[in-house]
Amino acid sequence: MNTAKLVESYKRHPAETEAGLRASLRGGAIRTEDLDLGDLFVECFGWNNFNHCRKNLGDCAERAHGVLQRARVEEAAGANSTAAFLNITQQFAYERVLAAYDVPARVFVNAIPTRPSKFKFERIPGVTHVGDESDVVEEGKPYPEVGVGEDWTDTPETRKRGMIARATKEAVFFDQTGEFMTKLDSLGEWQGVSDEKRAITCVVDAGETPKNQYRYRWRNLGPIPTYGDNSGAHTWDNLVAANALVDYTDVQAAWQALVEILDPATGEPQNVTVKHICVPPALAFTVPFALKGMVRRTAPGYATSGNPVGSEIPNPTGDIIGQIQVMSSQLFRAVSGSDTTWFLGDLGGAFEQIENWPLTVTTMGAGSQLEFDQDIIFQSKVSKRSTFSTVQPRRMVKCTA
Repeated sequence: MNTAKLVESYKRHPAETEAGLRASLRGGAIRTEDLDLGDLFVECFGWNNFNHCRKNLGDCAERAHGVLQRARVEEAAGANSTAAFLNITQQFAYERVLAAYDVPARVFVNAIPTRPSKFKFERIPGVTHVGDESDVVEEGKPYPEVGVGEDWTDTPETRKRGMIARATKEAVFFDQTGEFMTKLDSLGEWQGVSDEKRAITCVVDAGETPKNQYRYRWRNLGPIPTYGDNSGAHTWDNLVAANALVDYTDVQAAWQALVEILDPATGEPQNVTVKHICVPPALAFTVPFALKGMVRRTAPGYATSGNPVGSEIPNPTGDIIGQIQVMSSQLFRAVSGSDTTWFLGDLGGAFEQIENWPLTVTTMGAGSQLEFDQDIIFQSKVSKRSTFSTVQPRRMVKCTA
């Protein structure tokens, strides 16, 4: 990467250069490892300023601070060196954070759809289904009139989360760019871990706290537990006890509970497709026996004499229910707190992530006092405001051993 050409291009055509740099980073033509903060500083503020700061950084932070202040004064006179330095750095920082954040291991975040929103919380209006009201109409008689009822759910409040990584003068002047990049890796990685844990908390219903409020808020009934028996405000049964995952019969029991849940307005079976089975790592190697293993059946029962008839067929789960994606991770066990509890249903139909703004990386100068006190040249902030929400808990079933 030619740093001098990049800075010159930014000063002349900032918008086009930013777009080109972003595309090059995402396409792999430029790597985040190619950034050298020292070279970038030299091209933006000059070798003399760089050398002056390097020589006086250790025992004269005030003089180094003055160099940066003079650069800002010069910028006010018409140059845009500081803008070039910060915006170019921001592009590299964003790609570095995103690479650590957006990894396939975030299996639950990736399975739950994201919906943008402009509100901290909102009421989602809806209408009930008409139901099977079609009837025979005799000659000359009026058709029956049908209608729909009002329905709504409230969403939990979105929350802002984020972290800051600061680049010290040492990172710029003593060739320690790699250390700052490691900080950015940590920001992306741990923001991703935070999102995945919150997604799992929503899926398993690990309980509500002031910071984690993901339960079903239906028709002013308050936060309703996602899983439970048909009792009180929980007007459906999606908890199957004593159903440890061993073979296809346990999947059958969970599926049977799911398809028996009725629409609360029409009393008809709901239209749900099983897409996911969520298990802790302790059950991950049991899943193939439950979903794909051969099924053997002998009749009549446990005969000890005669010639009982035996038959063996492929596991019928795929033919009856369809293909099911296995969801498992170490974080799932850590959040759920169980090695035996598992879940079946449609994550995308049951839950959603509401996002006011996606993962955002902003880079700015540290400010005079912070720069003076802590030798900070600039800082990168990772920010995101979102929440997970239970949209339709009737699309999931929880099974305990």
